[in-house]
Amino acid sequence: MTTVYLIRHAEAEGNVYRRCHGQYDSLLTPRAYQQLPYLAKRFEKVPLDAVYASDLFRARTTAKAVAAPHHLNVEIRPVLREIDMGDWEDIPWAELPRIWPEEYAVWRARPWDAVPPHGESVMQAGRRMLDGVRRLVAENDGKSFAVVTHGSAIRGALTIAHGFAPEQMGEIGWGDNTCVAKFEFDGEGNIDVVYENDASHLPQELSTFASIGWTDNKGVPSTPQIWFRRADPMDEGDAAKIVAFMRELHQNAYGTDAGLDPAVLLADVTRAQRVSPRSCCFGCLEDGTPVSLVYLKTWYDDEPDVGLVGGFCIDKAYRGCGLSGQILGQAISVYRALGKDYLCAHVASENARAQGFYHKFAFEQRGEYRDENGLHYCMFKRICID
Repeated sequence: MTTVYLIRHAEAEGNVYRRCHGQYDSLLTPRAYQQLPYLAKRFEKVPLDAVYASDLFRARTTAKAVAAPHHLNVEIRPVLREIDMGDWEDIPWAELPRIWPEEYAVWRARPWDAVPPHGESVMQAGRRMLDGVRRLVAENDGKSFAVVTHGSAIRGALTIAHGFAPEQMGEIGWGDNTCVAKFEFDGEGNIDVVYENDASHLPQELSTFASIGWTDNKGVPSTPQIWFRRADPMDEGDAAKIVAFMRELHQNAYGTDAGLDPAVLLADVTRAQRVSPRSCCFGCLEDGTPVSLVYLKTWYDDEPDVGLVGGFCIDKAYRGCGLSGQILGQAISVYRALGKDYLCAHVASENARAQGFYHKFAFEQRGEYRDENGLHYCMFKRICID
């Protein structure tokens, strides 16, 4: 008998930023690093002869926590990767039905049949990953080992392991971050699924599902999801919205918007969008209502490895609804694509709300400066993948 523990990685950017991250390589979140000690504790006294992981950062970093108590090295196997989402990679989930309405409708209604453009299906990913596990079983006959992989791949593999038809995939449900499934393989390659999707080692306050309000096993958060469209500074309506959002930001930061020159702001937005059209975007609800602004100073090149935030702003009616991670995810997506290593924001020393936002997402203060508006802290977050 060979025992395999299939483990989903800890909470990653895509889970919180509500972006489609299949084989897109992303970082773990601050909550992930709180989840990992509980996962390590769970496996501390479980006999393990080896630990394997996909080559994506979120899986191999999670695997290190499992391997450490056993003084094992993590062995990397790319075959254990998540589903290939093709053209959907790093696109906000809320944007998919706008760009690919027919394909996304299949994804929601018949996920076992859905294949993102230039990607693969959940069942194909599950088969690929499970075939990789079977090869590891052949190499480790009679032993016990852990495999750290990904949610969709695990769901497809569980469907196959149970002997279900693809259309029965909905009976599997989704497993929370760091959830565990235990497989036992007999000498003839048959699989006994002892348990699945078990995240009982996590306290409720560290559950990803609980934090983003998942109310069923289909992965649909109850909190709003937004899509992003370019804010056109040459369009009168868009220009007015850009200025209105930035006025509110200045009011919150300094108590006045006297230092904001709309003409200079719009000229800077135009200059930024020459570097990346996504430099200034509205975050919109399903009906197209703009409820947030992401403005990035991509024209700033004093520090080539740093991407500077020009302004994040959320409509008052939608604060506290889970949008903050989504606007941060948009900024990281833009600057990572531009090859930046760090995201930087300048925060007024008296703006406690903004400081709270950046501390929540693990920005660190590295320096300060003073100008006509007072003292500012320089907050940095590393966004490159090692």
